[in-house]
Amino acid sequence: MINIDMANIYRGFSTVGKVRAPFTKIDGELIKSDLLNELYTKRGERVMRPTYGTRIWDILMNPMDEFVMEEIKEDIERVVSKDPRVEITDLFTQVLDHTISVTVHLKFKPFLNEDTLFVEYARDNVEN
Repeated sequence: MINIDMANIYRGFSTVGKVRAPFTKIDGELIKSDLLNELYTKRGERVMRPTYGTRIWDILMNPMDEFVMEEIKEDIERVVSKDPRVEITDLFTQVLDHTISVTVHLKFKPFLNEDTLFVEYARDNVEN
């Protein structure tokens, strides 16, 4: 029997925030990195992948009412649900000044470990 806690099931690499090797990411760290890549990508920005990314950048300048907040939650849930390695246990959104902060509590499969993903969208960073 394999001890799942000791196995590195998911492997990948990233040069983001790294100056030199190792560039390897494993398991939960890799999953969170993959989710952040899509969550910070504006929908339609990727070549040949028009549905990759989120609509949040497009609605960021809208007045923040309950409908916009629900759209944000639905978009985050859509992105996370596409990844079979993880599921959402809780999702919180908060609007402060010109920033939308999203906190997503995740459970990684098959490890059943839990971690928190913090995503922040600032109106100052929106390009027209």
